[in-house]
Amino acid sequence: MAQFVIFIIFVFPIVSLILGVLGYYIFKNIYLTPIIIAIIAVIATFTVYNTSFWFWAVLYTLLSFLSGFLVKSLSSKKQGKNNGIHLSR
Repeated sequence: MAQFVIFIIFVFPIVSLILGVLGYYIFKNIYLTPIIIAIIAVIATFTVYNTSFWFWAVLYTLLSFLSGFLVKSLSSKKQGKNNGIHLSR
């Protein structure tokens, strides 16, 4: 029982954040990885955990989306600087 709590509180959120970042770099899409995580979390809700896991499923989906969005916004700012927007030498 204690192992499930450790996974739910520590491991799964970290994995969701990492997958959100990797998903953006691989697919160049911030929506695909959170959808995959949501599907996996819903399946886990009904097969491994109980209905109280819904909160965590939504949280992991949001974490994945936010990490992908953060990487997208940071990479677009970095690309904007490298594309010659600054005209001064």
